[in-house]
Amino acid sequence: MSSTDLVATGKPVRSALNDAHPHVSRLVDYLGGGTDHTPCDRDLADRLLAVAPRLRREVHAHRRHTTRVVKYLASEGYTQYLDLGCGYPYDPDQDEVLHAHDAARTLHDHVNTVYVDNFAPALSRCEMSLAEDVDVAAVLADACEVAPLLAMSPVRKRIDMNRPVAALAHGLLEWVDDHQALDLVNDLHTHLPPGSALAITHSATGTEDESSVLAERALYAAAGLDYHPRSPGHIRALLGRWTVQSPGVVPTGLWGTGHGPFAQRFPADPADFRASYAAVALKTA
Repeated sequence: MSSTDLVATGKPVRSALNDAHPHVSRLVDYLGGGTDHTPCDRDLADRLLAVAPRLRREVHAHRRHTTRVVKYLASEGYTQYLDLGCGYPYDPDQDEVLHAHDAARTLHDHVNTVYVDNFAPALSRCEMSLAEDVDVAAVLADACEVAPLLAMSPVRKRIDMNRPVAALAHGLLEWVDDHQALDLVNDLHTHLPPGSALAITHSATGTEDESSVLAERALYAAAGLDYHPRSPGHIRALLGRWTVQSPGVVPTGLWGTGHGPFAQRFPADPADFRASYAAVALKTA
């Protein structure tokens, strides 16, 4: 991938690493053991951990989930991927934790993947880490602007819109309001080819962990970050135009348990992951 494949469009974002405001991508990087974060990110993350100690485990659970989901989609024949809101690349901490492109390539020799984020430092790091792979692009774009995103040259170069596409929206929808979330999911359904898939994870309210989720939301709000966890029913409603696949909308830590060749082992403590839900849905004829 050449430097010309890091292409910007959509809404402007803060890009300085020494930004005085916390950023979601850097918070996740810190919680996942990365190095791309600032004192303000670490301060907020530590306060979040005080009310929700599960967050570090959830970051790693989400990474394992991405690997499982992409391997499942690859086993169903998908070789084109859009990773929306990809954030910073990370160093795999164990063999089963792979980025979307690498996970798909465990089953297919030829895979095309486009990583999308609206935070320039994350995309710059992503571009550097993937610089030798011509089948991958990193584009700086607003994932909520689906039609302009799909019209970008690096996307058109790698994604054949005559064949099904697998879109990943892991940990993305909770960072946009209700109208944007519904528009994003519906626009993907409108613009992606028949047979395409959408995989989501989403922070959840209405669970046994309600008090910590509400405390997280208050801390994010105080830091100027809009955070919109939603109930499992609301998450299902967002997918109304899509055909949700088995096992449905379920806790992220349980998705895939007992289902298919890439089923995960049952978590030692599934309660650790009850504040997030996951689903895979298809655009059927």
